[in-house]
Amino acid sequence: MTEDTDEDFILHWSEKVWDQAQLAQIKAIHDHLIEYAMTAWRSMEIEPPRDRMLITACTEGLALMTLTGSGDWRTNTGQPHKPPRAWMLAPILPPLNGRH
Repeated sequence: MTEDTDEDFILHWSEKVWDQAQLAQIKAIHDHLIEYAMTAWRSMEIEPPRDRMLITACTEGLALMTLTGSGDWRTNTGQPHKPPRAWMLAPILPPLNGRH
């Protein structure tokens, strides 16, 4: 791109600065998500919220589960499960295409 006028020069370099700012923000979000994944785990000494989807660490790996109001552990498909070793809150995802 040739920068024949001051306006062309300003437009070209402001676009570069905008791109660099966006990339820096994406990297900051990425770093934050990694930190969250490494530190957000809670031991079972901290009681998890009830009737809320959780990411749990079980003997067979990670599982989506809820602790019911009556104190039973259920997988995301409703199957009973033994208590996990650790948990973290699962993100609340928006509905797909406006549907629940």
